Amino acid sequence: MNLKELELTMRTFKFAALAAALIAAVCLSAGAVRAEEKKLTMYVAYGGPEIIAQQFEAATGIKVEFLTMSSGEVLTRLRAEKANPGADVWFGGGSDAFIQAKKEGLTAPFKAPNASRVDKAFKDPDGYWTGVSLVVVGFLANKDRLAGKGLEVPMTWDELASPDYRDEVSASNLNTSGTAYTTVSGILQIKGEKAGWPFLDKLYANIPFLTKSGSAPGKMALSGEFAVGIAPDPHILANKNPDAPLAVVYPTDGVLAWPSPVSIVAGARHPENAGKFVDWCLSPEGQKVLMQASPRVPTTDVEPLPGVPRLSDLNLVAYDILHWGNERERVVAEFNKRFPKYQ
Repeated sequence: MNLKELELTMRTFKFAALAAALIAAVCLSAGAVRAEEKKLTMYVAYGGPEIIAQQFEAATGIKVEFLTMSSGEVLTRLRAEKANPGADVWFGGGSDAFIQAKKEGLTAPFKAPNASRVDKAFKDPDGYWTGVSLVVVGFLANKDRLAGKGLEVPMTWDELASPDYRDEVSASNLNTSGTAYTTVSGILQIKGEKAGWPFLDKLYANIPFLTKSGSAPGKMALSGEFAVGIAPDPHILANKNPDAPLAVVYPTDGVLAWPSPVSIVAGARHPENAGKFVDWCLSPEGQKVLMQASPRVPTTDVEPLPGVPRLSDLNLVAYDILHWGNERERVVAEFNKRFPKYQ
């Protein structure tokens, strides 16, 4: 073999080696992609996420990892992670926060096939979020503590704002809780802002401090730490504790409810799996799993579980989700200005 033939052979060998290395790298990369396609990461502000994750994995083979936090905390986290999202799906929480996330480009549009089963009042028209269930705000009252204070179970917002209940009411913080924001903005809608803010002054005079999550006030009423908790779906705690001295109240002067949505995070690493999860949540199978995990009022035609209120039995306020979602920053700023004691 002469020198020229040797050089040609060496170049051919190097090229073949490089090609083999590239093919191996592509194969490894494809394997990684395939592995990623069986993963999904969620930020969750919803009850029973373990059950939901297990059942979704059983149905699809997609393994779900999740972190639980309040809807306000999810919004803050998505803002911080906008350039490099740490989750594929945002599941549950206050619809006001989802509306704000859409405005800030933190979520992505996706119209799931099963979203057609959801009333237009409970989903974003552009597909940025879809309500998987309804959260109904009510009071959870501890009858023993009320009796010890010589107080009756309050049946209306007006009664709850009476000075008789000073320091006996627990509520959450609208800076972090969807329940709290719906409560404040819903009262502003019921009474009008001119009368609504002075009314809130009276109501919050009965509330010594605010909790971070919407579920905490109900638990405080259950434990007897407070007489009344303003809580999402108070029937859930009452049904889980049938021997506790609890009364569930949906105020007769206006019941507030909002859809608890699901949304795909903008820039999600697993958008296909995220879409599968959204559609599964809205399917008959998924809706039944969601009710088992957290027995709420469904947004589809699935029959609610026993002990879950029917909307037809409630004096439901026609809460303007989109309006108050767009007013969130202004309302939160006014609240913080009026109630510096909670800061």
